[in-house]
Amino acid sequence: MSQLWKLFGLQLNSKLQKYTYWLIFSGINLTSLYFKLGDLDFVEYKYDQQFAFEVLNNCRNGKIFNYIDSSAGIPAGPFLYLYECIGGVSGITSYKNLLIFEILISHILIIILFLILSKQINPLSNLLILSFLFLNPYLVVIGRNPGVTAHYELFTVIFFYFFIYRNKNKRNSFYLGFISTLTFAAYIPIFVTNISILTTALLLKKLQHLKNLIYGCLFGLIISLFSFVPYFMNNTLAGPRSRSGSWGLSSFWRILLDLKSGKSIVGKVGHVDDYALLNSYYPEFDLIVNINYFLVLAILVFSMRIFIKNLYKQNISDFDVLFVGCLVTSGIIFTIFDIPLYPHYLLSLIVFMYIYTFSNINKKSVAILLIIFFGLTNTYLTSSFLSFIEINNGAHRSDYGKVYNICGCCVEDVRECKGQ
Repeated sequence: MSQLWKLFGLQLNSKLQKYTYWLIFSGINLTSLYFKLGDLDFVEYKYDQQFAFEVLNNCRNGKIFNYIDSSAGIPAGPFLYLYECIGGVSGITSYKNLLIFEILISHILIIILFLILSKQINPLSNLLILSFLFLNPYLVVIGRNPGVTAHYELFTVIFFYFFIYRNKNKRNSFYLGFISTLTFAAYIPIFVTNISILTTALLLKKLQHLKNLIYGCLFGLIISLFSFVPYFMNNTLAGPRSRSGSWGLSSFWRILLDLKSGKSIVGKVGHVDDYALLNSYYPEFDLIVNINYFLVLAILVFSMRIFIKNLYKQNISDFDVLFVGCLVTSGIIFTIFDIPLYPHYLLSLIVFMYIYTFSNINKKSVAILLIIFFGLTNTYLTSSFLSFIEINNGAHRSDYGKVYNICGCCVEDVRECKGQ
């Protein structure tokens, strides 16, 4: 009889753990959607957002190839506005409905990534990754900006799936190469990240069907190049506009760590007066930002130690390849480019960094504590930031600028909405 009670207790405990897990999963999802879909009158609205809305109207009227100029003299490819064009063809007419459409697609894609990872890592590490992807304050705010994120979730999820299963068969290797170079017609930073990871995998001898991968890369690159034909039929290739260089040799890694910890949100209210005002409303804001920063830094150092140990034992996993490809190879390439870097350049890369660093946390009690801690701190930071923006109709002296409700909706010259 006692054994039956013990067995019943174990089954009950297992069910409670399962229910608690999915309850937390649901809570993270609902909290993220609440932040992203709430108060859409107070989103940013500058040139990039205005152009994205123009693409919506262009595609509705049959113009499906749309290009935005860049400082490099080469326009961003038409796949940068894939969602906007689909939205226009589907009949979406308002800016807010476009936002809702894109937010929901992005949210579903992150859940798909969660499901893919469920077969690769332990459930608590997976939940911790999901928590950061959904509640990181910078990712929440930037996720409400069409034309800025380059739909990184779509390309990242597809790339990750075929990367993990690349050696299963030749077809997967071909698709991996194809999606890697197709991103050239979407967003160059994502293209650089993908190529950096493939280069790392090649150097570490982790590619089995190299010929098929190369064929896929060539096919994707050809399609990408052909997607620019409509642009060059009506425009000449301009030289690069004058620009400043990078912000130092360590700029890539500084920005990467800021983005990973959520500290990049400070850049949205970077003006001294705006940030001081934010902290006067929420005195713990700066403290929590820095606590998150140093804790994430500690986890990163721990992950680097694990990678070095795996390298010494010659036991390199696919996740190790992702890690060194993002942290080292991508960093070197972006540094060689000598360009100013911004957090949204690294959105795809940061997903892979989350996957590696948090998948190494195998101790159950530590993972649970981190899920609770970061869930609470990121929720506080996001809520405080969005409340500040709503109270002040933006951050007029900082990068965030004036909100859509008082500027983007109502002016002819969108430059009036830009922060000073």
